[in-house]
Amino acid sequence: MHANQIIERYEAKEAVFEHRAILINVNRSATEKDNIYEAVRYAWKLDPKKAAKSEIVLAVLQGLIIGVFVADKWLAATPENFPGTSTERPGRWGFDGHEAPEGIVKLYLRRRLPDSMRKRGAANPVKYA
Repeated sequence: MHANQIIERYEAKEAVFEHRAILINVNRSATEKDNIYEAVRYAWKLDPKKAAKSEIVLAVLQGLIIGVFVADKWLAATPENFPGTSTERPGRWGFDGHEAPEGIVKLYLRRRLPDSMRKRGAANPVKYA
């Protein structure tokens, strides 16, 4: 990690959730995709009903919120819904959406997750707030 990244992470203010949010840890997919939206939009094991109740989708990289989006609709992770994927991904979901309005982005972008949401060794990359 670069020194600036370390400073940013540890000096970042803690996020205070004012919206129903789904948080998706994009650690691995962030390095594989071209942009943050593509890294966070699919294919995740989640409850689509719970996800649909979320007002925003937050992309999280190593405990720091790096993207804030609004999901217009949640879709099954199939090649028809997500042309970038070549196989059917049963039980996985993704979304079509857009970047959140600037006022919402300012509340969350470059903020760190509260310690209570950062369980060491947690395997599921999806959390709800």
